[in-house]
Amino acid sequence: MRVIYALVTVCLVLVSIPMFYDNTDSALWLEETEAHTFFVTSSNRRKLLQDNHQMMKQQIEAEEIERVLKLQSLFAESKNICLNGKDPKKWSYEQIVNEFIKGPCAPVILVPGLAGTSLEIEIDCEKLQKESPEVFESCGWQTCNSWYFWYSKPDVEYRLWISTTTSTVGVIQTSAKDHCFGNLMELKYDSATQSHKETPGLKVTYYGNTPSTQKYSECGLGGIKEMTDDYLIKYMMCDYKGFLNIGDLLKNMGYVSGLLFQAIPYDYRKGIQQSEAKQLIRQSISNLNKITGKKAIILTHSLGSLHTLNVLGEMTKQEKQDSIATIMTMGAPYLGSSKAIRAHLGGDPSFLDTFLGMTVGINYFNQNKAINSASSQVDIYPKLTFFQYQNEPWMQEILKRIQQEKEFIENKTNNVTALSWFPNPKELCTNLTDFQSACLIHMQDLKEYFIEIEDQKFTAQDIQELLDNYTINGTLISQYYQNYQSNALNTLQNPEVPFIVLYGGFAQTEYQFKYQRNPYHEVLEKLDFYFPNHTSYAIGDQTVLTSSALTPAIKWIYEHQNGLSENPIKVIQYCSNYKGSLQQNLFDSVIDGEKQITQSGYIGLECECLKKGAAISDCKHSCLINDKFVVDLVSQLVRNNQKASVDKTPLSKQQLEDFVKKCSNLQI
Repeated sequence: MRVIYALVTVCLVLVSIPMFYDNTDSALWLEETEAHTFFVTSSNRRKLLQDNHQMMKQQIEAEEIERVLKLQSLFAESKNICLNGKDPKKWSYEQIVNEFIKGPCAPVILVPGLAGTSLEIEIDCEKLQKESPEVFESCGWQTCNSWYFWYSKPDVEYRLWISTTTSTVGVIQTSAKDHCFGNLMELKYDSATQSHKETPGLKVTYYGNTPSTQKYSECGLGGIKEMTDDYLIKYMMCDYKGFLNIGDLLKNMGYVSGLLFQAIPYDYRKGIQQSEAKQLIRQSISNLNKITGKKAIILTHSLGSLHTLNVLGEMTKQEKQDSIATIMTMGAPYLGSSKAIRAHLGGDPSFLDTFLGMTVGINYFNQNKAINSASSQVDIYPKLTFFQYQNEPWMQEILKRIQQEKEFIENKTNNVTALSWFPNPKELCTNLTDFQSACLIHMQDLKEYFIEIEDQKFTAQDIQELLDNYTINGTLISQYYQNYQSNALNTLQNPEVPFIVLYGGFAQTEYQFKYQRNPYHEVLEKLDFYFPNHTSYAIGDQTVLTSSALTPAIKWIYEHQNGLSENPIKVIQYCSNYKGSLQQNLFDSVIDGEKQITQSGYIGLECECLKKGAAISDCKHSCLINDKFVVDLVSQLVRNNQKASVDKTPLSKQQLEDFVKKCSNLQI
């Protein structure tokens, strides 16, 4: 009998070996361009990524301890302050809301940016295998039948963004032959209905909105913070944290997610006009106002700022002023980014990195599938603003300041008079050793070209030609460009509520890209990346140029200071230690006990990342929202001593429970 068992075991092993062996893992990935060289990897590449797992794990755990310690003093000062010091764990939701109504805080809405929502994917195995066999097979799946245990079968769910390095659907690839991630991320565009559709058998939603992740939802907060569990990704970048620190701050202050503050997770692949974010933001504004009788404060990051501005464009002035106290945007790409076009021309190198001698990241196939099917990329194309408004007085002030700063840098003048609400270059705004410390806005005239191909230069007026003639998906992308324009965004419509623009003007940021050859031909021939041969830089936050982030604020400040609008605008420069005469407070006055923003002007905000002597990359676009000084700013902003319009909540106990247990704000 033992002999029979041994023979059966040997047979099973021999049968299983070819089933589990993936011969594509041994294929070399070596491709050279004038811009990059991809390193050779082989069958042990996944093992190489995990060899230092314990070291990375210890580093991340140490950083988490440090993060908590840094915030302890702030948290101690603000513990349950929104509930007048009462502990919400001991109370019903009705008691919590009624105490909040009497407290000093405003309800809050958090809107993340592009790639700022953690995405989960659900797999209908039979449907995917039948209707999209190429997708099914690209992930290494072989069966939907559990009886065939020696074949690979997909799980019901996966974390898609950001998955672990060892996941079947991993976001980090080390081979050009890894196609799974891109196939799962792709949206199918239907030109007849001008809408996107999922691949049959796939359903993508936010983390926390599926059966296996529901317990981590926190009514959406779980989907916009700590977007990965992978130690390698955490070790390599700070981008994954999302609204982690701000979420922790709000909970520490006594807020309850879904009841007193609302996170807005959304499928960031979809363009602004098609995204569910519009409904979620509008609905949350209304519901938080009903629950608390207070106006909401909206905190946005990056693309989330454009989603929010789009919502404002569809509200009446009275609606906004009745329901919104203040909006603060952080790193908003109001006038777009030239990097968005680069991604559609020959790929985006920022999704690649080098680790342990390997190039890892999102390979060409997956970038092409994911980026070229995401209309949200079109929402951050460079805008025509500097062309459309070049003769407007506020734009003339911008152009004058640009010229005066240029002459100041060249030691031709000290007489900088334009945009006088911004500190003069003769004063100091930073203490960076590798950056000019004078108070310079560092804006660019965005009528300049941002793409050069074979000595032909293209500006924001030439996007249609770029898409049609130089991208392999030009026709499709140009349809996006035509169909997903937003008037509220393009006209820089005044928000008509107190508004704060926090921006980074401290780092070299990619601006102009030069291609020596036609990207269309290069990409089509090789089916691989063709990165720019030369990149020029301007000042921004490493992703968004100062000109893109600041231009709307300058327009709105002009309108306020010239009596064309009654709504004040604050500009907050991140990583500025300016303390001069123009430095304003967050709140300007107190009226009937309520803190008010009544003046437009400049605030310099220090940054933690440079104080600790870390690399300037720790201050970058995706990471600045977790800076201790930004978190402290939020702590002050939400405590506006706003008087509620009600003495107690008009909602029933059951309604309040549904807002938390069923996450009613996210049900559309």
